[in-house]
Amino acid sequence: MRLYFILMMCIVLCSCSNDADRDAQPDHIQLEDGGSVTATKQLGEYLLRLVVQPAGENTYMFHSGIKYVGTDTSHTIAHSKQVFIVDIQANGETIFPPRTTSNIGLTTELTNEDWYTEPYEITLTQAQLEKMDRSEANFVLQAYFQAGQSGYEDEKKMILSASQVLLQNKE
Repeated sequence: MRLYFILMMCIVLCSCSNDADRDAQPDHIQLEDGGSVTATKQLGEYLLRLVVQPAGENTYMFHSGIKYVGTDTSHTIAHSKQVFIVDIQANGETIFPPRTTSNIGLTTELTNEDWYTEPYEITLTQAQLEKMDRSEANFVLQAYFQAGQSGYEDEKKMILSASQVLLQNKE
């Protein structure tokens, strides 16, 4: 739990500086019992959600979610094996080794009532923790899909800004 507190304080003490990152900051951040943080952001007809929970020493659960909030009752998206990429960036660069994704043509129906979610468990190495400690660190959630109704590629991005976590913590 102490390491989780140190990690959260590192994030709290850092903030995004460019406009693109500010546009990707959550609309709402909620700190919950047990140390979990829930961030949400509406982007067009979609609502993104990222829940970060401590799951052990240097291990965190990330629950990524997307929900369609447009005027139709549902919306179909096409995507690869994973809709989301969860990243931790220090000074704008990932702290993870290169990752690959597959281009499997899956479809998912999003509704106005239900969240589509994907869980990720990430265990950070000591080197990754040190890199985060020495720089600006952010949780980045990216959703990649093709909207079935409109036929265009779409990317939605949310950055869990440390300054917003600090403001929420003071409320």
